[in-house]
Amino acid sequence: MALGLVLVQPSGATQDRPGTGTLEGTVSFGGPPPPTVAGQDGGSQPLLHLDRAGGLRYVVVFLPDARPAGGPVPAAAVMNQRRHIFIPQVLAVRSGQTVRFTNDDPANHNVRAQGVDPANTFSVHTAPGSVGAATHRFAATPAGRPLQLSCDIHPWMAAWVYVFDHDCFAVTGADGRFRIEGVPAGRHRVAVRQPSGRLARDLAVDVRAGQTARLDVRFGPADIGMPAR
Repeated sequence: MALGLVLVQPSGATQDRPGTGTLEGTVSFGGPPPPTVAGQDGGSQPLLHLDRAGGLRYVVVFLPDARPAGGPVPAAAVMNQRRHIFIPQVLAVRSGQTVRFTNDDPANHNVRAQGVDPANTFSVHTAPGSVGAATHRFAATPAGRPLQLSCDIHPWMAAWVYVFDHDCFAVTGADGRFRIEGVPAGRHRVAVRQPSGRLARDLAVDVRAGQTARLDVRFGPADIGMPAR
């Protein structure tokens, strides 16, 4: 399925700041679920996290051309290592926001990241329990590209962090829903990305002040592995 631009019309009222609206919707996947990635401990990590209705979790929806935010940086986010996987598998944060890495497993882990910016390249040890927690502040990545995290001790473990210099982004929940408030009124390019399955789609959305624009995206098996752009 080719990537393309789709115009989405606004509908409904919202209580955003003057001159802004809301973008909300769902991301889903239709067709047979893709295979899981097996770990040495007998556990597994799904390539895609789906609910019974096909709602797709861990999809990042963002405005690539949004202006940098001037407000305060949000509170710390947490990424845990539990059952030999990263939870959440995908995290989206603001540049400079603290990310706390914890380990709930009885085994040792580490967190490795490598990016173009030296601020995004590191390797930290995370021992079992709260004493093993580590923190890091990421710099914004160009073109909305994610940073992949891994564990050198357990090579099947993988997670992704998206780092933005603005607030116009969201990650879908377990039911595939997302909501972005405070979107400036106007026409915007919207990027929809799911990194583990390499799902990608670009759309165009009209957002009106005080209104909610609806965006529903559905992927299928033919979309898996398509390069993001």
